[in-house]
Amino acid sequence: MNLFIVMYKEIVDNLRDRQTVFYALLFGPVLLPLLIGGSLVASFKQMTIDYDAVTTLSVVNAEKAPTLMEFLYSNNIDTIAAPDDVEKSVRSGESLVVLEISDDYGEALRNGSPAPLTLHVNNADKDSAKATRRINAVLNVYEQTLSSLRLQHRGIDPTTFDTLNIIEHDVSNEGANGQLLASILPFLFIMSMVMGGFYLAIDTTAGERERQSLEPLLSLPLSRTSVVMGKYAATVCFVLLSSALTALSIYILFRIFPLEIMGGQVRFDGPSVARAFFLVSPLILLISAMLISVSAITRSTKQAQTYLGVLMVIPMAPFFLLQYLNIRSSLTSMSLPMLSQYQLLENTVLGDAIPWLHVALSVAGTLVATAILLVLAARLYQREKLLD
Repeated sequence: MNLFIVMYKEIVDNLRDRQTVFYALLFGPVLLPLLIGGSLVASFKQMTIDYDAVTTLSVVNAEKAPTLMEFLYSNNIDTIAAPDDVEKSVRSGESLVVLEISDDYGEALRNGSPAPLTLHVNNADKDSAKATRRINAVLNVYEQTLSSLRLQHRGIDPTTFDTLNIIEHDVSNEGANGQLLASILPFLFIMSMVMGGFYLAIDTTAGERERQSLEPLLSLPLSRTSVVMGKYAATVCFVLLSSALTALSIYILFRIFPLEIMGGQVRFDGPSVARAFFLVSPLILLISAMLISVSAITRSTKQAQTYLGVLMVIPMAPFFLLQYLNIRSSLTSMSLPMLSQYQLLENTVLGDAIPWLHVALSVAGTLVATAILLVLAARLYQREKLLD
């Protein structure tokens, strides 16, 4: 009963703090997925080229290459006359790309020499760079076609020079884009948990010590273990709510942005997000215990913010570790908190099978680490220096 009284007090006190409410219920669960997920989707969209979309290309001396113009038209590229000042037009963004055909283009083709073409681009402009990649791809196909025709005209089979026929068979369902996107899900979940309980954990000890409200609380006929567990339970409530809102935000985000533009087969439907929330839920207990333990060590709000700010490196470490190292799911990795949740959530989004033994090891390892941190927090609250 005493535990719930302390928990209720902490929840009510922190709901009055606008900063706590903002970071716990708005920034972590809503703005963070929108900023990271939205920017990732935008970057994938920028890198993806839609060859079926009809676009225009400014051309200088288009009349000197009628066959090339027909080939561009057959690939959904309409040609228009280039402006007088080509460089100024491209630099200002009026023309994304300008193709200039030299005066000796036709003569070079007739002589069997490389025909000069110039692409005026602005690589500092993302739209210009994207348009350039499409034009280059189409021109490369045209070049290969001309090379084959030249060889056939001379009675040479074009395949004579093809010494190898290499076929790359990607057995993954998602590809590199899907793998990167899948790693974002656990990152968003775990970071929202930290943000959800960050300011409440600071306020539970360091904040109350500065407001001189901690000593009256500890003078009540309550065991210090009950005080710790009450503060811990309040932190768990905030972290849990933040995680649930994050799951909802992720689901809505990927209903708005179609996954097809990323070229992956990742799963962000309702069942997948719910399964991911279930798998990551043990971290709610661990992160709350971690926040409470660190806040009990600090003597001021400023010091608590510094310590907990450094502590945020721990949830981010598995994300960057998995980006650079190929760590496969194993019994060892599944027993490590946070790393196991990252791997389980990646497998969930990618649609891979997850052995129940891996889930059990992940939960067990996380609960053991949580128990250790709670024992540490309880001992820290037993110290007389806590009020100094």
